[in-house]
Amino acid sequence: MRDKLDDKIKPILDKLNAPDKFNVKKINLGKGNNIKIALVYDKDLIDRNIISDYILKPLMLHIEESFTGKENITEILIEKYICVDDTILKTDAEEITDFIKKGFTAVFIPNTENTIIINTAKKDYKPILPPEIESSIRGPKEAFTESIESNLSIINRRIKDKNLRIERFIVGERSQTEVAIIYIEDIADEKLVNKIKERVNLIKVDHIKNAGYIEEYIENNSYTVFPQSFTTERPDVMAVNIMEGKIGILMEGSQQGITLPAIFIEFFQTVEDYNQKFMLSTVIRFFRVIAVVLVLSLTSIYLTLVKFNVELLPDKLLQPIIQSRVGIAFSPVMEIVSMELIVEFLREGGLRLPSKIGQTLSVVGGIIIGDAAIKSHLVSSTTLLIVGVSTVATFLIPNFEMSLAIRILKFPILFLTNALGIIGVSIGWFFILVELCSLDSMGVPYLQFKKSDMKDTFMRAPLWRMNKRPKAIPNKNPVRQKDFRKKFRGNDYGK
Repeated sequence: MRDKLDDKIKPILDKLNAPDKFNVKKINLGKGNNIKIALVYDKDLIDRNIISDYILKPLMLHIEESFTGKENITEILIEKYICVDDTILKTDAEEITDFIKKGFTAVFIPNTENTIIINTAKKDYKPILPPEIESSIRGPKEAFTESIESNLSIINRRIKDKNLRIERFIVGERSQTEVAIIYIEDIADEKLVNKIKERVNLIKVDHIKNAGYIEEYIENNSYTVFPQSFTTERPDVMAVNIMEGKIGILMEGSQQGITLPAIFIEFFQTVEDYNQKFMLSTVIRFFRVIAVVLVLSLTSIYLTLVKFNVELLPDKLLQPIIQSRVGIAFSPVMEIVSMELIVEFLREGGLRLPSKIGQTLSVVGGIIIGDAAIKSHLVSSTTLLIVGVSTVATFLIPNFEMSLAIRILKFPILFLTNALGIIGVSIGWFFILVELCSLDSMGVPYLQFKKSDMKDTFMRAPLWRMNKRPKAIPNKNPVRQKDFRKKFRGNDYGK
């Protein structure tokens, strides 16, 4: 009997190939101790209390029957003695090995085909914290954690639809990282779902560190600064995107979720837009559009006016600019580039340092460097003002990746302007628009404007007017709400 048990365990231990990491616990089972079974588990991943109280104690102390001649021993143990709800039977050695690596315990019984797999994984209970980047005044105060089980639980709590589908994959030959693809079966486009699943399945690497790896592996256009997938730390944002027909991706160990496909306009929308009056949201979105134009063009237009087209400036504006440039050592383009680089250095340094030190560095460093630059006559006060306005405008772009892309693009436009004047600004904008029109996310055009989708683009219509899902995202069910508002007419109090 012992030889048969050892023969059953040996292939599993050979696959695990780490004798110091995994433990084999053999115990006698049944009245008269007539059967010997073995438990195999990872010592670092299991919860010892579960094994001791709910597996070993019942099996060793509470069994008063004999198993001699019985063929359904595994079913008897699961139904009567093992006090853990997450228990399954497996026969495939690869599957059993994968479960053990995740913190499950495998119970091997001689002369039986099945192996009992019990969830004894140690639970890392990390509290759900408020979002750090995508903050909201009126929205929910919860963000994703590093636990994929916790994140999936939040999504399940927000979407209780029977058609919600969660499919799990293992990515990373050595890291064995768990990835979940989430969609609603009767809304999401089937071809889109299959394309994403196929690409995730085709990833063959040793290690997946975070969700950014998956983004870069499955995207269509790697040589572009624009993000082609939408990342979020907010479960409510992912849930809304899934309800629109998008596909969500969550990964073990990552606090960021991904939704695909992504379109350009969604990077300028926030959860707060839907928690306040639609007219206010429309005005704020208009401010964001102005901010993008300022970030890309303000310093370039200033350079054009100072270097090429001074005659276009009104006399009252020209005089203070000339006075501010008296005795300045740098040329206009060098002034702007140097100040822009210093701002980027301060911003990047502030991100990498602890939060309180980073804020101090950004504020104090900016004030000290700006004041010293003016007093030393390296840059003019007007240039510093223009760069400051451009920097403030970047904070109106709600998505970090899109903000970074736009900040980077202003430098090529600036150099084109230095060489060609206002024509350089036009050429820069032309190439940006061409790039946006040529991009796609999982086959969906990146920059597209559908007439029916204009209710929720640069403006926001009242929620009760947005009865259909965006046509820009392929979906099976275009209707998301009925026109129930018409029933209110004539039913107001006192009428």
